[in-house]
Amino acid sequence: MNQKIGRGLAVGAILIILLVVLYYFLGGPWKIGPSGITAPRPPEATAPAKPEPAAPPAATQPAPPEPPPALQTEPAGPPKGLAPSPEPKVTVLPPQAGQEKFGILAGSYKKYGDAGKMLAKLKKEGKPAFIQRDPRNVNRYQVWLGPFSSQSEAEDAAKSLKAVIKKPLKIEPIENPVPK
Repeated sequence: MNQKIGRGLAVGAILIILLVVLYYFLGGPWKIGPSGITAPRPPEATAPAKPEPAAPPAATQPAPPEPPPALQTEPAGPPKGLAPSPEPKVTVLPPQAGQEKFGILAGSYKKYGDAGKMLAKLKKEGKPAFIQRDPRNVNRYQVWLGPFSSQSEAEDAAKSLKAVIKKPLKIEPIENPVPK
């Protein structure tokens, strides 16, 4: 076993040394060209070509040198001919403070499928319900009824569901209610 590990380390070291040597002799990183990966060109191949000698000027007066062509850039903004679009309006709503909502804990389940069955039973009764993970145990799922705007409204809903859910229901304030 130790011999196999030693041989593996030796082969790895040889490969690393070989890569370093190739990198050194090939002149650095590879460059990507239009036809895929190509090796870098030698400096003399990339040097600009020397200009050929110009013809002797005519006996007449020499022409003034032409100014270099200027880059024509368009100002940033909407394309020509189109009216600028109005800025989108963003409405930021204030946080909902002071609105305490109540919910009824209908059950806590280990499997999501079981929680889904209870949710279907509650939806069949026409009650607003949702599933969320238990904040104290992320491996459990809670089925909640609500949100209700007042505790009395939640108590009325709990009384009407005693026949459907044959266990005691717990009414609690909900911090992050799911919208109706």
